[in-house]
Amino acid sequence: MIRRLSAFTIILYSLTGLSFGNSVHQSPSTLLNHTGESVQLSCSHNIPSYDTILWYQQPQQGNGMKLIGRVYFNNPEMEGEKRFNMSGDGRWQAFLNIDKLEAKDSCTYFCAVSKHGSADSLPG
Repeated sequence: MIRRLSAFTIILYSLTGLSFGNSVHQSPSTLLNHTGESVQLSCSHNIPSYDTILWYQQPQQGNGMKLIGRVYFNNPEMEGEKRFNMSGDGRWQAFLNIDKLEAKDSCTYFCAVSKHGSADSLPG
């Protein structure tokens, strides 16, 4: 029986400017898993005033990014599918877990960090 593979490419991406000495790390950098399996992605940062970690998904055929959810302090807020869940603390590390992988999960996943509510204060 042939099993279908889903490839996951993970790319570090930060939506905020970082000063020297601050960093955001996303791991693993690349995953190759079978459909039906589960995966865990990790995002960590060392920026003291940032309290939110966000996860985005960019489909292979799509141009835009879709917000999966965010972790503000230790409170996850999900936007998408129930097979996706998050845990951790937005002040330093958060995890994105995807259960029962499907072919459509083969995407690029981005992690970003921010200050809670900072998007609300941007000039319009």
